[in-house]
Amino acid sequence: MKMNKILIHIGLPLIALSISACSFSTSKEEIHEEKKVTSRMITPDYGLHVQEHVTLLFGTALIPFKLSDFGINNIVAGDHLEINYIGDYIEYESYPSRIDTSKMHVTSMKLYEARIAEYLVKNVPGDAEKKELVPTEDFKGYTMVSAEYVINEDGTYVSLESFMKTAEADTKLYGSNPASFNSFNVTTLYSYNPRP
Repeated sequence: MKMNKILIHIGLPLIALSISACSFSTSKEEIHEEKKVTSRMITPDYGLHVQEHVTLLFGTALIPFKLSDFGINNIVAGDHLEINYIGDYIEYESYPSRIDTSKMHVTSMKLYEARIAEYLVKNVPGDAEKKELVPTEDFKGYTMVSAEYVINEDGTYVSLESFMKTAEADTKLYGSNPASFNSFNVTTLYSYNPRP
């Protein structure tokens, strides 16, 4: 009987130790799994959901991060932002959509800048009423593909058609050529240089 008590006293702590070692090993695997870094490429663009003002969005989502914490102080439509994070990237569908950052930790961000092309408003020869946008010499061949608005520095915007009606000849506009394009497509127009 004494021998059984001794074995029980020795055996119970050993069993408890082996169970806790198993638990520790599982926790270690979970921690290791959580530390997996995921990359996501996001293209900022403008939303028009606030009357008469544009809002810069991550695709269709409001930007939930303080970009200056990652050394990024100026983003424009057409840039690409690589976000490296641990955890889950959860985006709730709405317009604009919302990114839930409670289950993710951003480890780093890298900015790939869009090129900014310059255009001039020119009168169409033979038609005093009509105007066109012509790329400056350095940007010959850049083509406007989807720019319907001209964005002002204060966040207001006007339709390109309205802008052209009142613009004087040689007024300069700036076009954003997305970083991912291997082409000269311009998708967004500014009345100011968004990246001087």
